Amino acid sequence: MKLIRILPGCPPPESGRTVAALGFFDGVHIGHRRLLDRVAETAASRGLIPSVFTFSDDAIAFKPDAARLTDFSEKLDLFRAAGIERVYAADFPALSGLSPEKFVSQILIGCLNVSVAVCGFNFRFGARAAGDSEALVRLMRAAGGEAEVIASTLLDGAVVSSSAIRSALALGDVDLANRMLGRPYALSGVVEHGRGYGHTEGIPTVNLPLAPHLAIPRKGVYRSRVTVDGTGYPAVSNVGTRPTFGGDAVNCESYLLDYDGADLYGKTVSVELLAFLRDEKKFDTPEELYRQIERDIALAKG
Repeated sequence: MKLIRILPGCPPPESGRTVAALGFFDGVHIGHRRLLDRVAETAASRGLIPSVFTFSDDAIAFKPDAARLTDFSEKLDLFRAAGIERVYAADFPALSGLSPEKFVSQILIGCLNVSVAVCGFNFRFGARAAGDSEALVRLMRAAGGEAEVIASTLLDGAVVSSSAIRSALALGDVDLANRMLGRPYALSGVVEHGRGYGHTEGIPTVNLPLAPHLAIPRKGVYRSRVTVDGTGYPAVSNVGTRPTFGGDAVNCESYLLDYDGADLYGKTVSVELLAFLRDEKKFDTPEELYRQIERDIALAKG
């Protein structure tokens, strides 16, 4: 898969006509997958190059109330798995002033060489989000191309969206969030040294600091799965501030069930949240906390 950055000014078009899914794709949830699947189908039937137009990580600065479900590198992995061959990542400030007409003519036609554009029902584009999906159909047709609008995806009668997933996570309803995502919600990063309290009690943990731009689920304890070096381990994870020890920064601390390998410090791990067990609680003593962790582990093992 090829990543093509669209900075101020458009790079020379790549060879070949494309079919492109358009959007920010935060979470790359099951609704987004419908767009990507449609792109793959159209590419195969019409000999086009399956592509995505999205925004770089900088776009998050313009959405301060929408913490990300996926970082950019995770999006790329998900696009690749969906069969996408080109990802056009735009610089939001550089394009934010373009009218809908110029976005289509200069970017989609002039830069991406798009024959067919695929978007969701609620897609907006152009300066001040003046263009909608109907405008995209009209402008692509006028430019000699096509646009296809994908209807909303429903789950349990509700529209699947990135904001709905964030709301479910905030409530600790990871089952609903995971069904909307089509995969478990995961927190990823590099394992750091914690305070070492768990080791002294025979309960070693994996300490994962959480980036402030990521969507943080409800603080509490979860049944989880920790993946390191391609191997998944059942685990119990606490998302929160460790109030028993006077913590303030939110992190994810996981105990790997039945793991007896080497320390994971410095390793990149992924923590998939599978079920909410209980709220985070401040205990009077560390010993009370460790006994509760043992009960959490027993519950997770089921």
